[in-house]
Amino acid sequence: MMNFREYKSRRPNRILYDTITIYSSTFGSIRLVKDQIFPKTFAGQIYHPCRMEIVESPQSSTPVISSTVKFSRLATDFKQQLKQWKAFARIVPIQFTYQRFDAADMNTPLKPWTLFVSDLSMDANDVTVTLTIKNPLNSNIGILYNVEEFPGLQNA
Repeated sequence: MMNFREYKSRRPNRILYDTITIYSSTFGSIRLVKDQIFPKTFAGQIYHPCRMEIVESPQSSTPVISSTVKFSRLATDFKQQLKQWKAFARIVPIQFTYQRFDAADMNTPLKPWTLFVSDLSMDANDVTVTLTIKNPLNSNIGILYNVEEFPGLQNA
């Protein structure tokens, strides 16, 4: 007969899947699952395998919520997608949604949260994305000019 301590020490043999959904109105949704070999389906959506490191927000007394995600060997893919994010499309921020799924129920996320991209740095291979809860496009932005109010901006 198993005692209570032995019962509590045994953990279920299930896999937890960490997923990222990158969304922008210019290039749509990019869905990635961490450290997998084959594409996986969660909540009816197909997530592609990707090697990434997710550093969650540190637990401290400051109310700043930020996170860092490092993608390995995806710099060329990110460059191609970011080339589409230009001109007036830059008014809408890029959103990252982090979700964790359990192998027992692959339709319900255990831990979803959505953050905005505040900084993105790339080198030859890797991409590091800094995420924050505050929309970076709302801070220190002047009035958007239009041609009706300022006719000097119009190209002839």
